[in-house]
Amino acid sequence: MRRYLTMAALGSLLSMPAAAQPPTPEEQKHTLDTARDTAIHYTSKLPDFICTEEVTRSDSVGSRILKSDKLTIQLSYYGQKEKQKLVTVNGQPTEQGLDSLEGLITGGEFGSLLLGVFDPSSGADFQWKESSTIRKRHAAVYTYRIVRAKSHYVAGYRADTGKLVSLAAGYRGEVTLDSETSRVLRLTASADDIPKESRITASSVEVDYDFIDVAGHSYLLPARSDARMERSSRQIANAVTFAGYRKFEADSTITFQAAGN
Repeated sequence: MRRYLTMAALGSLLSMPAAAQPPTPEEQKHTLDTARDTAIHYTSKLPDFICTEEVTRSDSVGSRILKSDKLTIQLSYYGQKEKQKLVTVNGQPTEQGLDSLEGLITGGEFGSLLLGVFDPSSGADFQWKESSTIRKRHAAVYTYRIVRAKSHYVAGYRADTGKLVSLAAGYRGEVTLDSETSRVLRLTASADDIPKESRITASSVEVDYDFIDVAGHSYLLPARSDARMERSSRQIANAVTFAGYRKFEADSTITFQAAGN
C-alpha cells in the first residue's frame, strides 16, 4: 500500500502569562516512550471496522487547475489489514479499481505513518517544541527528523511507461501528543531529502486523529488528512475526511445512488 501530510496577539507585558516551561528531560523521555509504545501496538488495539473516505483531489500548474475530482472510498479494516474500494467518482457509482486512477492516492493513516515515525529502527530525533491545545485537549508538540536511510516515508509517482515507482525519502515533521495519554492527536510529515530521479520537489501529509465511538467503545482514529505533492511544475493535493465508522461485519458495505437520483 502506498503511504504517501499560529500566532499570538501582542499585549501588555505585565498581562502576558509566563512562558510554559519545557518538560524535564525525564518527563520528555517518559512521554515519548509512552507514545512509542502506543504507536507500535496501535493497529493491534483497533477493532475491525468499516468507514467512508471522502476525497477531494486537485491537479494544478500555478493557479491553473488542470483537473479536480471527488472520490468516495469504502475502507474496511479487518484482521489488522486495510482494504480500500472505490465506490463513486464525482458522485457516480463506478466499478473502476482505485489503482487505475491517475493522480495522488494516499494511505497509511491507520498505523503505518505512526509506526514509521516511532519505530526505533527509524531513529527519529525528537525535540520538544511547545505546549498547545487541540480540540480543547492540552497537548505537547515535538518536532522530529528521520534520515532517508532509515525512512519509511515513501513517495510514489507513475513513470512514462505507466509503472508506479516508489522511493523512500528523508523527512521531518511534528507530533502533537495528548498531555493526559501521550497519544498522537496530530502528525505532520514533510519530505526534505527526496531522490532527484523522482523529479518530486515536495511531498507532505498531515493527519488529525480524534476519539471516535465504534460499537460503544472510544478509539483514537483518523478524522481527516491532507496531502500535497509537487513534481516538475505541477502541484497535486488531496483532502480526505473519514466518517461513518462502524463495526465491521461480514456483509458490511456502503451503497450510493447516482447524483440526482
